[in-house]
Amino acid sequence: MAEQLDWAIWGRDTSVTTIVPNDTYFGYDLYNLTASEAIVYGSRQGDNINLVWGDPGKSDNVRFWRHSGSKEPVRFDELIAINIRGGQFLVYQRGRQGINLGWSASPRFEWKLVGGTAGNPVSALSRVGLFNQVEGDVLMYEPRGWGINLKWYKDSGKYSGINGAISGGKKAVEIGKAIGSLFSG
Repeated sequence: MAEQLDWAIWGRDTSVTTIVPNDTYFGYDLYNLTASEAIVYGSRQGDNINLVWGDPGKSDNVRFWRHSGSKEPVRFDELIAINIRGGQFLVYQRGRQGINLGWSASPRFEWKLVGGTAGNPVSALSRVGLFNQVEGDVLMYEPRGWGINLKWYKDSGKYSGINGAISGGKKAVEIGKAIGSLFSG
């Protein structure tokens, strides 16, 4: 379950205790608890998404949008849009290199903060999961062979080989044994 709740949201204004949507300034960071870093926009050679890890103390690079436009605190299990400074709105996009994430110029309300009681406000710094409604899964940290070290929970243990070509788990062990047998004897 810890892998599913792999995030905390840090606010620029430490007096704010709940996450409030804002369409005019970037006041939050998506802090990954496993990596101990925040997601930021940056150049990543050959990767379509251009997300990198950065210091949350230096960024304030995320804002949340609500479809209704209300400035009430974001609630658990509510569909929201996530906007990354320097990029655009973070969306699920099939067929991308690395994790299937892409950009949209307009908000797409396909993310939910999970891990608390549905309908309750999300508290700043609480442990949450980032659930994407389109993919039907939560985003988590895990090393991979290509792109930023993010995976969908259902893909845990996969795509860890060279350029993401070899899946983890039993298949990698079987391949390793087969290669080893070629050189023994």
